[in-house]
Amino acid sequence: MTRSIHHIAAAALIALAAGPFMSAQAATSDADLASAVQSALSTSLGSDATKDLTVTAHDGSVTLHGWTQGPVEEAKARYVASTVPGVSNAYSAVRTYSTDNDE
Repeated sequence: MTRSIHHIAAAALIALAAGPFMSAQAATSDADLASAVQSALSTSLGSDATKDLTVTAHDGSVTLHGWTQGPVEEAKARYVASTVPGVSNAYSAVRTYSTDNDE
């Protein structure tokens, strides 16, 4: 019985010690994925269309933030983000605006 407790305690200590390193690796992977999506958006939609967009990533899910000129551009950005390798879900928190002056 004592031997099992020692094994459990040892496994818990290893998990606790590895925790910070595992989180740092996930953060790097998330940052790399967000960067890849940002690059794909800029390449596909142009830097003018993406200057007001930012990307966050967590465990394969990416979320677009910022502004686009209309819902069509927002849909294009979400589609491009969804096609980047490693993206499992693409969400949008993007707001849209219009430059139409039809008053």
